[in-house]
Amino acid sequence: MATNSIEEDFYTFDQAQLDLTDKQAIKYLTLLTPRDLTIQFTRNPNTGDIALKSGSNAIKESLKNLILTKKFERPFQPGIGSNIMDLLFEPNDIITEQLIADEIRSVAENFEPRANIQDVIVNDERGGMGYRIKIIFTVANESEPITFTTFLEQTRGA
Repeated sequence: MATNSIEEDFYTFDQAQLDLTDKQAIKYLTLLTPRDLTIQFTRNPNTGDIALKSGSNAIKESLKNLILTKKFERPFQPGIGSNIMDLLFEPNDIITEQLIADEIRSVAENFEPRANIQDVIVNDERGGMGYRIKIIFTVANESEPITFTTFLEQTRGA
């Protein structure tokens, strides 16, 4: 890799036999496989570094974090998050289920561009004490849809 990037710097990838400039190479590599740090900050047993999640597992964890984060909860990033936790205390009916589904779609479109949401299914469970959420999405460069399921319930306190 060159120390300073100029238009003549090219990289070749075996997958598609592409010749790309520096900016294009970085964009291609970041879109190729999504990667994130694990939220538990576990160590990689081989290298001793912080373990990474990659592919659909990274996106699943990111979606879960976005859904569980309340707006104004992150310092210096007040817009990141959702109002889903507030909706859990609303009356348990079809309207609330639709509001939760719409909020999940909105959060995913705004803050998780690596996921293409195909469907969000929200069902009430435990006699109205929580919601089973099923998110079906695809990842760039992958053809099969991925399903992420989680359960959200009302909690007391902060």
